[in-house]
Amino acid sequence: MTTEEPPSADAAVRADAGDATAPSPPRRGLRRVGRWLGGLFVVGSFVFWAWAFSPWARTENPGRLDDRSFVQWADQRCAQAQAAIDALPTARQAASRPERADQVDRGTDEVEALVADIRRQAGAALAVSTDGEGPPDAELVSAWLDDWDVYISDRRSHSDRLRTAGDDTPDRELRFLLVDLTEGSTYTERMDGFARLNNMDNCQVPGDV
Repeated sequence: MTTEEPPSADAAVRADAGDATAPSPPRRGLRRVGRWLGGLFVVGSFVFWAWAFSPWARTENPGRLDDRSFVQWADQRCAQAQAAIDALPTARQAASRPERADQVDRGTDEVEALVADIRRQAGAALAVSTDGEGPPDAELVSAWLDDWDVYISDRRSHSDRLRTAGDDTPDRELRFLLVDLTEGSTYTERMDGFARLNNMDNCQVPGDV
């Protein structure tokens, strides 16, 4: 007659450990669903951003220009003006205030030529009416260039103050000033916002003054 020996303590521990680590069928199912949802999220994100940067994605902001060929031309023209201004001597290189005034005026000459070219191109190329919502392109660009005109005037005033300041005039009184403030913001912020909205980053306000 044979008798069965009771299982050893080690065997019992291994059995218990196996039971504790083996996932139950419901938990395996939850993990499978979690992996599926994670993969779906990644694919969905890829599809969304691919669409967002595609030509078929339309921006409904009324301040966005419809004529994208004009936008491309303007951004390239602005890049030329920015490069010319960046090549000018800086304030640290000016030996006197009148010399610095001359530097500012040379930069302002570049800005004036830029604005004149954009205004001329806008008058020849942009639509004066629209079938969609928001103002037509010609009206949007005209308002933007009006701000540039104010900016040019402020630059000329700045160089005049530099040129006529006395030796005892403190530097803090000769900082570049913007005369047009609207509800706590500056018109240059409005100018830069329009440029960024329309992917004309080179058409933001120069940083030379």
